[in-house]
Amino acid sequence: MTSTPHPGPAHPGTGPYGPDRPDGHPRSAPLDRPSTTAPRGGPDGVAHPVGPCAPAHEVIHGHLVEDPFRWLEDPAAPATLDWLARQDRLSDAVLAALPGRHAAARTLSHLMAYGGRRPERPVGTRVFREVVDAEAEFPALAVFEAGRDDEPVVLWRQSALASWEPAPDGRTVACQILQDGREDHTPLLLLDVATGEVRHRIPRTRHSPVAWLPDGSGFFHARSAADGGPQDLWLHRHGRDRQVWHGIDDLDRYRARVWHGRWLTVEIRRGSETRNRLWLADLGADPARPVWTPLQEAADAVSTAHVARNGTVFLATTHGAPDGQVVVVDRDRPGPDHWTTVVPEEPGAPLTHLCPVDDADGSCPPRLLVARTLAGSPALFVHHPGTRTPPRPLPLPPSGTVLSLESPPHGGVRLGWTSWTTPPVAVPLDPDSAPGVTIPEAGPQPLEEWRESAPSADGTGVPLTLLARRGRPASPLPTLLLGYGGFGRPLTSSYESLVLAWVRAGGLVVVPDLRGPTAAAGKHSTFEDLEAVADHLRRRGLGGPDRLALLGMSNGGLTMAAAMVRDPGRYAAVVCVAPLTDMVRYERSGLGRSWRHEFGSATDPDQFRHLLSYSPYHRIEHGLRYPPTLLITLHGDTRVAPLHARKFCARLQRASSGPGPYLLRSYGDSGHTSMARSARHLMSCDVLSFAAHHTGLDLTRGSTP
Repeated sequence: MTSTPHPGPAHPGTGPYGPDRPDGHPRSAPLDRPSTTAPRGGPDGVAHPVGPCAPAHEVIHGHLVEDPFRWLEDPAAPATLDWLARQDRLSDAVLAALPGRHAAARTLSHLMAYGGRRPERPVGTRVFREVVDAEAEFPALAVFEAGRDDEPVVLWRQSALASWEPAPDGRTVACQILQDGREDHTPLLLLDVATGEVRHRIPRTRHSPVAWLPDGSGFFHARSAADGGPQDLWLHRHGRDRQVWHGIDDLDRYRARVWHGRWLTVEIRRGSETRNRLWLADLGADPARPVWTPLQEAADAVSTAHVARNGTVFLATTHGAPDGQVVVVDRDRPGPDHWTTVVPEEPGAPLTHLCPVDDADGSCPPRLLVARTLAGSPALFVHHPGTRTPPRPLPLPPSGTVLSLESPPHGGVRLGWTSWTTPPVAVPLDPDSAPGVTIPEAGPQPLEEWRESAPSADGTGVPLTLLARRGRPASPLPTLLLGYGGFGRPLTSSYESLVLAWVRAGGLVVVPDLRGPTAAAGKHSTFEDLEAVADHLRRRGLGGPDRLALLGMSNGGLTMAAAMVRDPGRYAAVVCVAPLTDMVRYERSGLGRSWRHEFGSATDPDQFRHLLSYSPYHRIEHGLRYPPTLLITLHGDTRVAPLHARKFCARLQRASSGPGPYLLRSYGDSGHTSMARSARHLMSCDVLSFAAHHTGLDLTRGSTP
């Protein structure tokens, strides 16, 4: 769990406008340049199309806050559109001329052919699968008959899919589609598997999984009763919707699941908060009139319910156990005070997945499959609750990520898996098997992985994963550092074509497990962890400031932007995808108000001071030499508003004394979690060639013929 950031103890910092963690009265960095719209470039650098610098400022909690590029918050204003057009022309020209770009495009095309799809789903004799066509913008949803050589029948190829769930009888698929990458409205369609036709459309839905009844006659789903209202839970059955839960908050998201035709569990999470509410319903004879029982209402914890065939309710929960434990719930006394622990917490080994495994008739107590992360590696154990049998490990590959553990209604267990070299895949798992799990790879990859640790400013060790070609490097290499640092979500091993392309060309990839906000230092702990990793790489002789590029997305983009303005001389290049940069006003756009539990709120004086102390947009100083920077926005991003990148880019272009370039790049048909194939390929080429050029990586070394 992470705590809400607060100022923490003061310590000396740098810059003319206060320390990094102020205990005085901070103000944002002044921009001591005359207002002009003329192009400007650093020494021997490109000419940046600088826009007007308006003398905007406001006093917040007694502190003067400069905001000279607030006019860029309006995406439809003529001045903004003109500025964006000039930025597009600049980025097009600079990025197209980068060396190694054609080699990067060939390599990425080859590697991207393996990824970008979800694991297949068998239902009876049918198997549902996403298929990738090299010419199509999005994976297509297809179905084929297991054990036959027939060509798969394509059910949907018109747009990206946020999710899809086949009915238990395999006759219908519920699909939520993404339009232009937007997540604020994901229409729900029912596809007839026999004909491929859209049988029904359900409006006003947002991304939320559906839960089918076992006979396929209906499903539970979330949607708003009116435009702009909170989501409610509905049962769609026999062509009609019946409301079974009334929502009260438009930020609430639902995850419903039906267990053995009798029990319904519903998790409700507000935005991306690291806590949830959890309810259990007895469907009885009428699923349209569930009888609700609260399992968790007010606890500062995340709990996920799993119901065994015999009715036993298991929870994987962080309640009283930050690294997770498994408890059994007494349905007559369901509150946390009456929970019974059956799999205790293992400090330092976070519990990631739980799956009860029943015998054929449910007469015996279920076994529990429990996945954890041990020292950065996935681990899987079979537990026998209520017995003295010790947990038994099931061997897994040493590198990878467990995506899911499921026991489908038709029996068996399926493990969802990915790794640096394995696209997402679902494989059968036998809990009684000694050899463990066999994971297919996407062909041989010249990659070696190892782990190290770097001491942060407060003495805490920062774990980091390093990836390079076969054979660990003995001299400095061009290094790409990926980071996130927040929301309790570390970056884990997953198939990324850009990572593999960097390693193929002879570069080093570093993935540290950066902390989110801490009680002692707030959000500054994240940036201190990153700086500790950069110093560690320099001491180890693996990379220095002229060889180190940063790459982060979303909250990771905030991390990289903040690290750059704290100490520009540490890094050769910075790439921020959909970053947060204006932390004073982040609550006013996108899903910002749902992140107050992570960052704090500018409405609170102390939390405001902390936000201002690291807000990248406000920390840019005139006259400093900032490294080359590529800022990326996604047209359909409804989580992080592109205004953050626009304002940061404008202020960086005006303030820096370095040659740059400082570029803003925008991609269409793209949202925070979905991109068209051509846009993803273009973005990967841009990022790879930009970072490679500024760190000295020769991309032709890893080129695919």
